[in-house]
Amino acid sequence: MNVTRNVEPRDLADRPACVVLALLFWCCTALVVLGPVLLLGALALAWAQPLEVLAPMGRVALLQAGLIAALVLPLHRAPGVRRLARCARYALLGPLALLVALTVLVCAGPPL
Repeated sequence: MNVTRNVEPRDLADRPACVVLALLFWCCTALVVLGPVLLLGALALAWAQPLEVLAPMGRVALLQAGLIAALVLPLHRAPGVRRLARCARYALLGPLALLVALTVLVCAGPPL
């Protein structure tokens, strides 16, 4: 009888370094995705401007979120990545999500 078949893998990588890296990468990704929309919204409200300026950045944010989900979720479910500890998995996939968000912002963002 194979005893190791039903045993959960130990979370050896749930160490403070992995937690900090995962938080850092995913917070940077959220800032890149939502930062321009929130900043433009706050400035439009502060200067009493119409919120029509948010439409292009809103589309870019939706495109970023969609592409991040389309690329990161299949990798998150892949067997090799699935064997990693939870925080190590998020620390590994965070830079990929940040790279996708920055690429979409630069390529599909509104012209400056």
